[in-house]
Amino acid sequence: MQIISQAKVKQIKALHQKKIRDESGLFLVEGAKTVLETLKSNWETHLIAVTNSFYDLYKTELLPFEDKIFICTEEQLSGITTFKTNNAALLVCRQLENLTNPDPNADLWLVLESISDPGNMGTIIRLADWFGLNQVLTIGDCVEWYNPKVISAGMGSFIRIRQVKSDAGTLLQSGRKSFAAHMKGKSLYDFNFPEKSMLTIGNEAKGISENWLSAKTYPITIPSFGKAESLNAGIATGILLNHFQYCRTRKSD
Repeated sequence: MQIISQAKVKQIKALHQKKIRDESGLFLVEGAKTVLETLKSNWETHLIAVTNSFYDLYKTELLPFEDKIFICTEEQLSGITTFKTNNAALLVCRQLENLTNPDPNADLWLVLESISDPGNMGTIIRLADWFGLNQVLTIGDCVEWYNPKVISAGMGSFIRIRQVKSDAGTLLQSGRKSFAAHMKGKSLYDFNFPEKSMLTIGNEAKGISENWLSAKTYPITIPSFGKAESLNAGIATGILLNHFQYCRTRKSD
């Protein structure tokens, strides 16, 4: 354990930039709950910045990482975090290499096409974790997996959900039945997910690309009962994953 230096502060702040995260292979984990969950997961931790009060409160949990701990004031921590306020802790962790091949045994492949909002991405990662998936497939120009806002919105679910970077051509050749969330499609209430299928959620503004829809991908929609024009990508994903698990449960009865 040591007092944080200005050089170390500068290194941590540099990780706010995607370019530096890409070059170093490091990323930030922030906030007491997610920090503690990450430490328990044995994720490769490069550095731990904590306040004295956090250290005193969680000394037992921090003991195995004593040589990686840097003590800082609340003011110093607020200066290096991406949060508006953070009076607890921050980790610098090592990124995992992206997977390129999805799990062939998974009943559902959840595919995200050009999701651009980090809050949506993090929420979807957490939803995938909640509904029992172990991976999320990304195609197109998706927001960076290790963006601090993605990690924050995922609230620790990045630990259990792996990213699979793929492309439309590869996935469409997999032989899986392909479905996509779309405003004009078959009603969710008249639809059952078949075994070994994939579900695609499109970009927040543009939706599913026409190339994807024209390639034997069947549109499904969440019926509207009010006057809202559309649903947030994260909310729509939650409703669709809930229906997927409902279909599975009903088949097993």
